Amino acid sequence: MLKEQIQRLNRTTFKKINFKAFFFFFFFAMLIWLLIQFSKTYTKDVLIPIQFNDIPKDKIVERTQASIKLRVTENGFVLAWLSIRNPSMMISLEELPIIENNLIYQTENAEADILSMLRIDYDNVRFITKTIKIPFIQKETKVVPVIPDIEVSYAPGYNSDEQFLIQPDSIEISGAKKVLDSIHSISTQKLILKNVSANTKGVVEVDTTTQSKVTYYQHEVEYFLKTKKFTEGRLNIPIEILNAPKDASVSIFPKEVIVIYTVSLDGFEMITKNDFVVVCDFDDLSENQNFLIPKIQKKPSNVTAIRLNINKVQFVLKK
Repeated sequence: MLKEQIQRLNRTTFKKINFKAFFFFFFFAMLIWLLIQFSKTYTKDVLIPIQFNDIPKDKIVERTQASIKLRVTENGFVLAWLSIRNPSMMISLEELPIIENNLIYQTENAEADILSMLRIDYDNVRFITKTIKIPFIQKETKVVPVIPDIEVSYAPGYNSDEQFLIQPDSIEISGAKKVLDSIHSISTQKLILKNVSANTKGVVEVDTTTQSKVTYYQHEVEYFLKTKKFTEGRLNIPIEILNAPKDASVSIFPKEVIVIYTVSLDGFEMITKNDFVVVCDFDDLSENQNFLIPKIQKKPSNVTAIRLNINKVQFVLKK
């Protein structure tokens, strides 16, 4: 019986209600209320995030961000827009004044930029943050040599009798004293040059991956390599005996060796026998050894790939 009455009430009562009209007026009333609330004036603290850039190379700055606090008196629409927009700023540290161990940023220097960015009248804003202190550690500087990590393979008949020329041959770095004390040189990145047959030059980057806590004032160097046409030379050089036994005469075989070397074409004619000295030293003789080992004691500085045609010299002692 009760169930039938409820069903009858539902059929008669809800048919008389216009739900579309009800929700229209409900949302319309809510909209009017929101407009009234947002049209009112409020005071709210707003934080403007800032990021630091252009950090001076001679300083270590661990704090890379901060915020400027403003007290804004505006209508709700403006405050809501600021919350949605979430504006931020970049601040250069390069030219900031220093007090003790802090870089000092005065927010008054940025007031005009901030107000222009926020599109707010000056009369409606009060800057709560007046000064931002950015602590730093003063770096020390050091000049270290650059070591080229360059591998060269020459075309047949070509070589070089000079070392790589690096320009500059040293660079300035900065960092904490403890870190700098452990650094004695800086290497270039690995560079491989193949089939070189002419003078070569280029640019190679400094390897900065091994020292992440160091600031490099230069990140690349130039290299130069003089390449020449080379040829092979051969000379018969007499063997000199060193530290022979004083109570015996020494006979050796052979009495001279062939020195084989590589030299540039323009230096070939200047090489003579007097530029080489080959010796056999009895002090190098080990027990039960019945031969001497020839060694090159003197050679010209402009020859490469030098070798002897033999590695043993027979000897006889006569008393």
